[in-house]
Amino acid sequence: MDETNFSHYVPRRLSAESLLDALTIATGSRPDFKEVPVSFTAQQLPDPHVGMGGFLDMFGRPERESSCECERRSDMSLPQAMNLVNGPTLAEAIADSKGRIAEALLRGVSDRELIEELYLAALIRMPTSSEMDQALTYLQGARGRASRAQDILWALVNSNAFLFNR
Repeated sequence: MDETNFSHYVPRRLSAESLLDALTIATGSRPDFKEVPVSFTAQQLPDPHVGMGGFLDMFGRPERESSCECERRSDMSLPQAMNLVNGPTLAEAIADSKGRIAEALLRGVSDRELIEELYLAALIRMPTSSEMDQALTYLQGARGRASRAQDILWALVNSNAFLFNR
């Protein structure tokens, strides 16, 4: 692979702040940042000690003790993977009663419209016909519609297409 002549773009993981903001958009759930206005995004937090420290720190938010971007950690770790799979930040955002899925179900959208909305919110594209068929089959399964929709959104935000800049 040619990495010295910039012949192609190398995918890189989203920064901690970008990841939290992307999760906010995809889930429709606002994080509770203490000491700042409700409208603030993770990118706008003025200080590394303000906001959801655990999530942001785990994903490499710098301490901002110097002006060097070298403070930012971009390594992948098992705690990060476990947090995305089973962590409270993502689980609470997906299941939020004021979030994207709850609002869509209250509006009475069809299964197809719900799946399209989740794909657009998470991946900024429509699902392929194969993805739509798989999601429709899953959504119409035995458990509740809300729970299955949450599973679909969880799968989308844990995909490489969501977690990496391409």
